Amino acid sequence: MATIGGDTWRGASAPDPPRSRSMAELRIDPAYDGRRLVVFFGVTTLAAMFAVFATSPQIDVEPPPDLLLMLLYAPAVGAVVVAYIGPAVVRVGWPSGWVLAGLVPPAAALMVTTMAGLLGVVGFHSEHLGRMLAYAVPFTLIGAALAFGEEVGWRGFLWPLLRRRTSFWISALVLAPAWWATHALLVLVGWYGSVDGLPAYTVGLVGFVLFAGVLTDRSRSIWPAVVAHGAWNGTVALSFSATGDEENLVFSGSDALLGAFGWLAATSMLLVGLAYAGWHVYGPDPRGGREETGPR
Repeated sequence: MATIGGDTWRGASAPDPPRSRSMAELRIDPAYDGRRLVVFFGVTTLAAMFAVFATSPQIDVEPPPDLLLMLLYAPAVGAVVVAYIGPAVVRVGWPSGWVLAGLVPPAAALMVTTMAGLLGVVGFHSEHLGRMLAYAVPFTLIGAALAFGEEVGWRGFLWPLLRRRTSFWISALVLAPAWWATHALLVLVGWYGSVDGLPAYTVGLVGFVLFAGVLTDRSRSIWPAVVAHGAWNGTVALSFSATGDEENLVFSGSDALLGAFGWLAATSMLLVGLAYAGWHVYGPDPRGGREETGPR
């Protein structure tokens, strides 16, 4: 299993581990979880603050691209630091067949939105569909590269820590508000999405937390979530544009229905997340309980 971490730095407040304990055991010792969380959120916040001060963005004005890039990778900075200072497990893992499941959410959103288009609820411009599907491949790869920074922190560090302590549902209940807060702040200052669409975005985010949690548990890696995150941002978040701009949209209509802040995609994401979570927790091979805590 690929992880990040190395030798241990121990602060004065941390318990003194017996010399006979291995690093693998030390990195999952629950006695260090409090410090791990403080370090992760503290460093992530400092990295985000540095990004803001370095780029000096204005409220309600589109932020510079370098700011968004630094903000996206702030959780990765927090994860790398906590891997050594915690010490902590940051589970990156290896790609597997589960990465293909990451394409399910945007496929479901496309299907639901297409049905809405055929019913006349939104405009459907089928002449752009083929090009949009072709562009979805590079857009997904770009989106995955950007999403990697977030996923290392949220699904690489925080999710495994929570799952060693508690059930799938409780872990999702803890992670979702934390992840939502980081995005909601960007929405409220006018750098991302729209305030009017925040309720729908929240519904979609909850669905994604459930879905990504299942993929992370089953694959024991972040790569399926990275692909899912990138595919969503490369298709749904671009409102299914054939070229990434507003002039070649496959669908047109109300912002309340379309895009990552619209109810069509949000509802489909929630349904996919609930379906996968139900199968994961209650299916033939249930894994909703607390994960085993043996060394990785």
